[in-house]
Amino acid sequence: MAITGNLPTSSSGLDVEGLITRLVAIRSQSVTALQTRQQQINQASSTVSAFTSKLSALSRAARALDTSSEFNATTATSSDATYVAATSSGGVVPGTYSVAVSRLASEQRTRSNTFASSSTAIGLAGTIDFTIGTGSPVSVTVSGTDTLNDVAARISASGARINASVIYDGTSYRMLVRGLDSGDANAITFSESTPALTAALGLSTPASTYQSAQDALFTVDGISMRRATNQVTNAIPGVTLALARPTTSDVRISIATDPAAIKTKVQAFVTAYNDVVTAGHTATGFGTTRAANSVLAGDWSFRSSLQRLSRIVSSTVPGTSGTYTTLSSVGVRLTNDGTLQINDAAFNAAVAADPLAVSKLFVTDAAIGATGLMNSFATAVTELSSNTTSTMMVRGATLASQSQALTTRILNEQDSIAAYTKTLRSQFTAMESIVSRYKAIL
Repeated sequence: MAITGNLPTSSSGLDVEGLITRLVAIRSQSVTALQTRQQQINQASSTVSAFTSKLSALSRAARALDTSSEFNATTATSSDATYVAATSSGGVVPGTYSVAVSRLASEQRTRSNTFASSSTAIGLAGTIDFTIGTGSPVSVTVSGTDTLNDVAARISASGARINASVIYDGTSYRMLVRGLDSGDANAITFSESTPALTAALGLSTPASTYQSAQDALFTVDGISMRRATNQVTNAIPGVTLALARPTTSDVRISIATDPAAIKTKVQAFVTAYNDVVTAGHTATGFGTTRAANSVLAGDWSFRSSLQRLSRIVSSTVPGTSGTYTTLSSVGVRLTNDGTLQINDAAFNAAVAADPLAVSKLFVTDAAIGATGLMNSFATAVTELSSNTTSTMMVRGATLASQSQALTTRILNEQDSIAAYTKTLRSQFTAMESIVSRYKAIL
């Protein structure tokens, strides 16, 4: 609290200003204590927010493992990727498939007749109409002053799924019109509005189309299939085939479990879980380590959250039987400090021995009778931190309310100190006046 309005020279010989300063400083200790307490509460509130963020990260890590397609990481390999390449999105049953390609999908390509120049007016007027598949016709107007470049640019700007460009073969110029989508359904039909325009451009002449729009034709395990593009999905569930060229013999696509990818996802969950545990222990204290902030020492909100998560980790998964019924049975074990640790050898052995049983510990999938733990983790995090009645949200709101109440107390105390300072000055002024009068009499 600043001291202002110094008294005139003391008649009593006392250090009046010094007395007032010391008395006000003593009185201000209460404000300092309140401010220190508020700082601790605000820091505790920040710790709650950081802990909640780590819980959210844990939820995301759990969600990345809670379905069969996410957990069951697989790799797809091709016996000859120069003909057919393959990638797996996970959740695919391991096995092999034979693929044969008889025809690739293609987009239509049509070229105009030749022109001596691309930048000289073609001297013809009319419209070029084109229709893509069963769509509505699109018209492009041509004026007598348009060049071949102008016509190509206007076609490209028509808004249709079509592109036109001008090419030079070393002697003459042509306009190349190319559909942007492959497949039978995207064939392009041209018509020019005048015989002269037809004779000049020739887009509607059948011979001008040198590549037709067509579907890809192929077989998977002898079953005939067709697609509008060469990027084929759902022919093999969870696998994307990239058809590169017609095959001369069957290409073998092999789908295999990818233990390394599965372990990477499980490790991400373990890391997120350990981040939560470490943050909770740092905030509230653990063992011989004191709480980073006394406000949160032994805090029930943190402790109860960690206890709930620990119970899920150590529980037997409903619907499982046999060798693998808990996370610890596949090498994901709790340590003495409450964190998780993966035993690589045990985990890899479990995945190799019975990948389906291992997946049931993690995923929720009615098709295989799985009620794994990852959904339980995500649900627990929501209940702990993601709604107004959750444990951590209530704790954060309580701390915010306490900080606001302290702000009010600090302001009131500061007003009281200001009044106290004013009273001291008034009292010392009166005393100095009395002393001065007595001195005058003497």
